[in-house]
Amino acid sequence: MLSRRIEIWLAIFFAVLAGLTAFVWAPLDSETAAIYEFRRQISIGDAMLPMVAGGGILLFSVAHLFLQLRRRRDADEDPLFDRTTLFFFVTFGGVLALSLILMFWAGPLALALFGPSGDDAATYRQMRSSLPWKYIGFVLGGFTLVFGLTSLIEGRVRWLRAVSSILAVLGLILIFDVPFDTILLPPNGDF
Repeated sequence: MLSRRIEIWLAIFFAVLAGLTAFVWAPLDSETAAIYEFRRQISIGDAMLPMVAGGGILLFSVAHLFLQLRRRRDADEDPLFDRTTLFFFVTFGGVLALSLILMFWAGPLALALFGPSGDDAATYRQMRSSLPWKYIGFVLGGFTLVFGLTSLIEGRVRWLRAVSSILAVLGLILIFDVPFDTILLPPNGDF
């Protein structure tokens, strides 16, 4: 663990850098605004992703700054890297890998098992923007990611985390998919 003073300066540095990225560099350096309208169609512009990322880094840098300001003194001992820590990181990586596998392959697998067959058979590429196929991978992978990581960090599985994970994924769908006709949720753009 770094000293309190170094943590405070790092938090300030990243908060300023993220603020400049989100509110100065991304809007001025992008061809289109975060959200723009072209021929009566609302689309996400080039500036959206760097602005959201910069805003998120700014938010968490400020939160880290406040936590460090509340910390009274420096901890002298460095935390140990033992079996428990190794297990945590391996499990963390496993949850990430499982969620990405589910996100990428659940939609095509569901279409292959339950989709139209025979003369009406379609590939996932043809069906990736239609209901329910476009949400299957995103919902399963996103739920696994949020629920798995929050349960791992808390050290226990709670039904409240399952509900909040579902609500988080549904919130992302409402923000990024419902208002925009041209957006494909991950991983549908890869097919």
